[in-house]
Amino acid sequence: MAGFAQPHGSWQRLLSAFMPLGLAASLLIGCVLLSGCGSATAAAAPAAAPAAQPGQHNVQVVAPERVPERVAATATHTPVVPTPTAPAIATDDPQPLLKTTNILLLGSDRRPNTPNWRTDVIMIVAVDRPNHRVGVISLPRDLYIDQIPNHRGNKINVIDYLGEQDEPNGGGPKLLGQVLEAKLGVPIHHYVRVDFEAVKRLVDAMGGVEIDVDCPLYDPYGYDEGGDPLALDVGVHRLTGGEALSYVRSRRIGGDLERERRQQRFIWAVRTQIQNENLLPRIPAIYQAMQGSVQTDLNLIDAVKLVRMAMELEKDDVHGFVVNDPRMITAGYAGQMWVWYADWPEIAAAAQQVFDKPALFNEGEEVKCP
Repeated sequence: MAGFAQPHGSWQRLLSAFMPLGLAASLLIGCVLLSGCGSATAAAAPAAAPAAQPGQHNVQVVAPERVPERVAATATHTPVVPTPTAPAIATDDPQPLLKTTNILLLGSDRRPNTPNWRTDVIMIVAVDRPNHRVGVISLPRDLYIDQIPNHRGNKINVIDYLGEQDEPNGGGPKLLGQVLEAKLGVPIHHYVRVDFEAVKRLVDAMGGVEIDVDCPLYDPYGYDEGGDPLALDVGVHRLTGGEALSYVRSRRIGGDLERERRQQRFIWAVRTQIQNENLLPRIPAIYQAMQGSVQTDLNLIDAVKLVRMAMELEKDDVHGFVVNDPRMITAGYAGQMWVWYADWPEIAAAAQQVFDKPALFNEGEEVKCP
């Protein structure tokens, strides 16, 4: 796995404010706007799993959980040294993700003064610069990982936390990247992690975000502190920070898998707004909103290149999928935890075909609302 550098200083916090604004569905905006879609934090101490019930998998787990309810470019003046244009990757390459730059986007429900957390938004973003395209793979937070180095099997959304306990300041993404590389055969080169409170702060700093809601959504719970119920009919809505947080966190309708689809749509909505609105006057507020909320190992030059590429992407350039096909995952229990069991070879094959998927934001595609 590619080495992870330590987070940088003040310039990176400033750039991190721009990166979420410019990296569209595939880049750093994902970790900022989609972070923290979970509920309770993971428990810290390992616990022995109770005996499995008939027909269940008998496995050891850490921190059993309550079974959830489910249905079964703003301009930057930083100089960039020009580099030669790389030759385009052959479109019939059977393993294109071995040649792309792959970024792990993580959204955490980490809070100040809270020792434990879950990483409840997990995306692999494959950036294909030569062919000017991006692939986005969204992984459900409840995927069960049977082998975690130096730890017992558990849900994928606690691996970041476990790795940080082993190796602070970057050990979490490193451990999760290692696990995904082993399961999928896809190298992970960089990571970005953002806590979910950044969602509300960032959106409010931007003056709200306009989203075209394609499936009605009602959730009586407000997911920010003291939040109001969310009720959105089909159509265009300008969401506040608290509403945006509820929009990307709600599992009330369609469960986790529908929520992941909304997350992807929300990313593109933000990217489009960046193009259409002048956010330069809001830079100080955006900078303040992002302080202490972003961790990444991307260097300045690479980050600027990604921002510029993202702002040039069209909808047809962004491909992807949510890991929700019954051929890829099946529901079950690990001890008392409700989990998804993965067919990793099936997911790995689909990942290598991500650029063959339809455009992620194809407005002509018929939507089947839950």
